[in-house]
Amino acid sequence: MEKGSILKTIWEKFILLMSRLPLWFLYGISDVIYFLAYYIVRYRRSVVKKNLEIAFPDKTDKERKAIEKRYYHHLCDYFAETAKALTIPVDELISDKHMEIVNADLVNDLVAQGRQVFIYSGHVGNWEWFITFPKYFNESEIHTFYKTQKTSWTNDIIIASRTRGGIVAVDSKKGYRHIVECMRSQKKCVTLIIGDQSPKADAQQEWVDFMGINTAFLCGPVVIAQKTNQVLVYPSYIGYERGHYKVKLELVSENPKEDSQHGIISRFAQLLEADIRRCPEIWLWSHRRWKLNNVYDK
Repeated sequence: MEKGSILKTIWEKFILLMSRLPLWFLYGISDVIYFLAYYIVRYRRSVVKKNLEIAFPDKTDKERKAIEKRYYHHLCDYFAETAKALTIPVDELISDKHMEIVNADLVNDLVAQGRQVFIYSGHVGNWEWFITFPKYFNESEIHTFYKTQKTSWTNDIIIASRTRGGIVAVDSKKGYRHIVECMRSQKKCVTLIIGDQSPKADAQQEWVDFMGINTAFLCGPVVIAQKTNQVLVYPSYIGYERGHYKVKLELVSENPKEDSQHGIISRFAQLLEADIRRCPEIWLWSHRRWKLNNVYDK
């Protein structure tokens, strides 16, 4: 066996072992990792600091620093929770209200009407715990788009986590074709897509107001929705405590073919911004969200 394969096997077994630890114990490990990541490694501290200055110019340095520290705590918790997602019973996630969707009937009623639904999310809360979808939307097949990761180790862990309970993981590059095939076979589908990544410079973009700054958003999810007339629904985080996420589903567009691309993305950005302002530490501040604004080299 090649060295790379051996290391990959060791890594996967280590993550699986971690996953079987109690959640409270994993949070203890998360606290240690937070100290190392924030104070020793200083992981992307400059990016997070700049993002918070862009998003919250009216807050004091002390207020932004408090958000920054809470964010790193949540980021470390996210990795602990993602590891736990590999083995935790989905029923436990729901019964203990780790992931609570308060109005799942919004989607179930749309599916009963013969509509297919996109859950149009951002990198907020813990999107990996949406493995609860098959329990909440039990009349539908659950699909999720994913972007292939740079390392096969990370890719395998993500796919293993996201495909629990019969969820189908689809490479985002094949997303449109997959949706069309589902429609042709008249499957009842609910598909998770994440649409707040910063687009590449040469990708199709829509610029909308977000956190008080003109911001480029990906067009791909909306383009697919408009071509197929998938209903777009946003999972809004209306409550958060450590290990407990409370989500309310909000309609973004019921008939995307009739709505403008700019209008749909603006509505999505408004809902995402509301989540961030409500609980800023649960958004992914360590990515270069405004890189097309050329702000990180200033």
